Amino acid sequence: MLALCLLPQRLPAQASEFNIPPNTILPNYNRVVLGQREALEGGAYVARTDDAVANWYNPAGLALSEKTSLNASSNAYELTTTKLGGLGQEISSTRVSPVGGFVGIVVGAPIAKSPRLRFGFGITRPVAWSPSTLRGAFSFPAGAGVEAFTYSSSVNFWTVTPSINGAYRLSPTVRVGLGIGYALTNLTQDQAVTDRVVLPNGVTTGLRSFSTDGNAHHLLFSAGAQWDIARAVTLGALVVSPGVRLGGGSSISFSQTRYDAAGASNDLAFGDPNAKLDYRLPFRVVAGAAVKYSRGQVEVDVRYFGAEDTYGLLSSDSTAVQITTDAAGVPTVTNPAFTPVLNTARSVVSVAVGGNYSVSRAIRVHVGFFTDPSPVSDPPQSTFRAVDLTGVSGGISLGAGRLTGSFGVASSWGTTTERQVGPSIGGAEATTDVTIRTFTGLYSVSFTF
Repeated sequence: MLALCLLPQRLPAQASEFNIPPNTILPNYNRVVLGQREALEGGAYVARTDDAVANWYNPAGLALSEKTSLNASSNAYELTTTKLGGLGQEISSTRVSPVGGFVGIVVGAPIAKSPRLRFGFGITRPVAWSPSTLRGAFSFPAGAGVEAFTYSSSVNFWTVTPSINGAYRLSPTVRVGLGIGYALTNLTQDQAVTDRVVLPNGVTTGLRSFSTDGNAHHLLFSAGAQWDIARAVTLGALVVSPGVRLGGGSSISFSQTRYDAAGASNDLAFGDPNAKLDYRLPFRVVAGAAVKYSRGQVEVDVRYFGAEDTYGLLSSDSTAVQITTDAAGVPTVTNPAFTPVLNTARSVVSVAVGGNYSVSRAIRVHVGFFTDPSPVSDPPQSTFRAVDLTGVSGGISLGAGRLTGSFGVASSWGTTTERQVGPSIGGAEATTDVTIRTFTGLYSVSFTF
């Protein structure tokens, strides 16, 4: 998926700093839908959630759970297809992999003695991006010779959030809830590039590889409310604080070498096992309205994610060792600094619409639609790719007793903004874009004690 955006930059004879190249991680907030019924309806459930999944969607909904129940749901497997175009060539990659999920419990009767008070615990994986390792090769004319370019890239980006929540029923129509969560975000990248220009009078070769593997830790505080303003109409709202950073670190290794046809070379090596990783989690507000009718329900939710000013996503105080050798074999050693990888997030507003229809007492049909705009603020400069996604979901829920379950599918799609890449060693430049298609299998089981 990286393809031409990995083309190595020319290595200067002397450098005071060096840069880690961009990657193709999607940082979208709503790409993964969660829950037994919620996932089948595009995640539009802030006003109606009423079981263990309320630990994630709205803690106020825990107050609607009469008895203790356990819920486990998963986006079982995601089929991700990526397609990159540039330099008149195109390559695609497909992977089937497990992604987000949820497991949680709400403590009700007979454990909780008060009919107004409920507690819950949940472990949620709302962010997951793990496309296939992308490998490819291009060959194209370069002046009087030929340029050959090969690459390999693998990325992994996810957030897991355990949380503890409580809810209280203020009146028969009003419920409020509070929660605290611990968010662990992981960012892993591995890239390798070879760029070789073969000319009649010699060969110039560029090699580059880098890897990062780190985690960032945050506290999240949430508050929610639900209000039955009429017998068939319910309003819901959720507010989640920006992540309060507790810490985070990453290992970084980087090497880049160029051998010129004239015999000169430029070699740079960097390693820091204690670099800093800081991926910020934004302020979030969700508001929704649900309407219930004789055999079904419909809800519309609007979600707002706040902006983040420019900050250092990856940074290090260590320096690299760069050895520049001229054609006579005389080396010069310098120590360029690590240029921080910066990130900026724009505020985004997304919409989710979901509903269901009761076929019988034990069978319901669910459908949903959702948007997932990219928070990437500066696509040409960001280490992330900017892709505005649109998605649909649907499925069937079964059961009306203690044991219930559901199964269904979700799909999302989008195309990145164009990005100018290069030049390569041979001087090639291009504009690239990436097309994303996902298809996800959903399943869930819930048990009421």
